[in-house]
Formats: sequence, C-alpha cells, structure tokens
Amino acid sequence: MENVEKAETKSKRFLSWTCVVYPGESLPEKWKEILGELMIPWAISPVHDQDVNANGEKKKAHRHLLLSFHSVKAYAQVEEITKLLGAPAPQPCRDTRGMVRYFLHLDNPEKAQYKREDIECGGGFDLENALKATATEEEEILDEMCEFIETNWVTEFCDFNSYVRKERKEWRTILRKNCFYLTQIIKSQRHYKEQQDAREQNANRKI
Repeated sequence: MENVEKAETKSKRFLSWTCVVYPGESLPEKWKEILGELMIPWAISPVHDQDVNANGEKKKAHRHLLLSFHSVKAYAQVEEITKLLGAPAPQPCRDTRGMVRYFLHLDNPEKAQYKREDIECGGGFDLENALKATATEEEEILDEMCEFIETNWVTEFCDFNSYVRKERKEWRTILRKNCFYLTQIIKSQRHYKEQQDAREQNANRKI
C-alpha cells in the first residue's frame, strides 16, 4: 500500500509541496538565497525543538518548509529543489492553511506550541491569508481582546491600536474588522473610570 501511495505521489502534480529540513545539519546556510533565486513563494516553521515521539523521546530539531508554486509541479521537479536544501523526499500539501497552522501546532494543543512571529516566509507568500481565522476563532480572539481591554483598563483606542501593531500582530485583522465595537467598549470603560474617579474625589472632599 505504501509503495502504491508513493507511486501516485510521483505521478501526480500539485500546487504546494512540503518537506522537513534540519538546520545546522543538512540545511545549507544560504538556503534563503537558494529559494530567492528560484523565486518560489515559501514559508518555514519555527524551529521545532520541543517535539517528542510517542515514547516521550525528544525529536531532532527541525523545521517544516512549505513551497507554494504558481503552477502545479511534479514530484521530480520539486525534488530537484529539495535536494538543494538537503531535505528528504518532498510530500504534496493539499491544505496550505492547515500546513501553516501545523507550523505552530494550533490544532494540536497536546503538542508543543510555537510562536507566530518565528514563522519566516518569502517570495510573496501570503502568511496573513494562510493564517486567517475561522468565524469561531475570530469570536474567541475578540473575547480575548475585550478581556485585555477590561483587565488593563485601556481607555484610549490609539493606545490599544499601538499595542496590537507592536505586540499582538495576530490581532490586527480582527481589530480592523471590529473597530466600532472595540471603540465603544473602550469609551464605556473610560466613562466608567471618569465617574469612579469623580466619586472618589467627592468622597475625599467630604472627609
């Protein structure tokens, strides 16, 4: 069965392919330059150095590389490229978004979690689109943003916007889609704080 699957993979053409590379070992130091010369849209995961096997043994540090071509490519064509990167046999990727999410183990909470900012990409790869949140995820992120605003007593939208741009880039799209809603929460919180401060001042005057 395994040989049949391999034969099918080699006979078909796919738009996206993936492979595992080992930094500090087989991956050339100038791998970015190699991909740059080939002008291929690509994305690479953070270094997976906390992954473990089923028996609890730590896996060798590695990265997952995704090549997203402008037109479908056959196995032999992609293998020529992965050989330049010292990578094992490439595998077709049928779900680009799912692969990028796997870079961070977003859908595998039982596995080590990695940071979005450690993903690298080039050649025009659209990382924002690849990590675009589902409707359910958007609601969860929006709840998280509201909790941050309330917990940290954010009273100015400009302060929150600056924080998101600098510290929480994964919130940017949700922020821009929900500006009015978040602005109203911040305004309400500012109004509440002003009333609370006024009450405290009046109480101090009476004393």
